[in-house]
Amino acid sequence: MEDLLGNEVLKEMGFGGALGFLVGFTLKRVFKIMAFLLGLYVLSLLWLADNGIVVVKWGEISKFASGFFSSFESFAKNTVRTLSFGGSFAVGFAIGMKV
Repeated sequence: MEDLLGNEVLKEMGFGGALGFLVGFTLKRVFKIMAFLLGLYVLSLLWLADNGIVVVKWGEISKFASGFFSSFESFAKNTVRTLSFGGSFAVGFAIGMKV
């Protein structure tokens, strides 16, 4: 057990957890701001379409959104998978998203 405590593995796990927490906390805030701005954009499109100023192709917007979210999901999976401290990063990230 003493070898484990002095090992670099624990330092890496602690760093990964702290980094995961910071990234999760930051992304949560950024996503909230992005969701707010996206909501304003959609509301403005609805208002402009309702007043006959623009014609919105909702099917094209739906295709774009689904493609964006699937590419983000694959990016997030690959990022966490390739990190050497992925386990502690994921735990820290989850805690950061909860705070």
